[in-house]
Amino acid sequence: MKKTLVLAVDRDDDFGVKARVSTPIIGIETCISAANALGVADPEDSDLNALYAAVSTCMELQEEGLDAEVALICGNEKVGHKADMALSNELESVLDQVQPDNVILVGDGAEDEYIYPIISSRSQVVSVKKVYVKQAANIESSFYILTKMLSEPNKRRRFVAPIGSIIFIVAFFMLIPDLFVMLTEGDVSSLPALSRDMILLVVGLLLLLYAYNFSDKWVSFSDFAKERILARSTRLVMTMLSAGIIIIGAIVCYYQLLDTYQPSLLASIVYYLAMMVWPICISMMVYLFGAMLDEAQDQSVFRMSNLFDCISIASLGMVLMGLFDLILYYISPGYDGVVGIIEIFIGIALALSASFIKSRLRPEAMPE
Repeated sequence: MKKTLVLAVDRDDDFGVKARVSTPIIGIETCISAANALGVADPEDSDLNALYAAVSTCMELQEEGLDAEVALICGNEKVGHKADMALSNELESVLDQVQPDNVILVGDGAEDEYIYPIISSRSQVVSVKKVYVKQAANIESSFYILTKMLSEPNKRRRFVAPIGSIIFIVAFFMLIPDLFVMLTEGDVSSLPALSRDMILLVVGLLLLLYAYNFSDKWVSFSDFAKERILARSTRLVMTMLSAGIIIIGAIVCYYQLLDTYQPSLLASIVYYLAMMVWPICISMMVYLFGAMLDEAQDQSVFRMSNLFDCISIASLGMVLMGLFDLILYYISPGYDGVVGIIEIFIGIALALSASFIKSRLRPEAMPE
């Protein structure tokens, strides 16, 4: 007599995440126990109905005198290749133990059918069954079902994040021309279009924040920041200081740009970027200095590599300044190209010197 395996598939691992069930699971009693665990954790999850349907199908086959077994395999909450790899591993384990002649696949939707090619390559699939909750047919409950589905983080990332990204990107590229016209020409007639673009930009941003569960991440960051502040973390203070340096530098450079004549918009952009090189480099050095102090306080360790990183940042700043000065030499009058060449050579010399000294110092020879 041929043996049939009724296989319930949970690709996004609701049983593991919500019910803390370890899979794979084989047998009617153990599958019912897993379904009860998920029912207690989340009574409205559709995977619960899929597993009950698999158990019911297995019992019907056994009542008909057929040799049947039921099993549950789960993937990963980060749906994708990780989920399929986990499903493949659990499928191999189930097939080795049950050794069925054919398989009946049971799932709660099209998502679980991604496993169909994997299963069909290892065993003969004679039936695929999708389970729907009966109340889902009512139109009045569609909105409720949609909101419940989007309450799961992985569903939000898959469906809401792409929509939010498209709205945000389109609104951003619509906003830039209108904002540029208003700032350069002082034309207030572009305010309605600017308001429309801002609304779309905010909507896209809110969708992205909702898709990636920003509120929970913000709470976690707030708790972490509070903990580090109470612990007098030097790194956090230096991080805030480095961010302040960038913000202040951006404002000061903007007003300096307004007081400086530039023949074209391209020259103004290059000049502003050139002025922002050293505020950004200094802020990075401040952050590294905070990391050095933090390690010295917590672990009593002083790493020479951080000093070489500061030299590398300085060399990068010199090279960038030289490149920007060369660009300004060709697009704007009053700049000396020789200065740019000298800055580039100084930056390269700093980088080579830092690399040479670092290669000479072996890790065990670095002072701590």
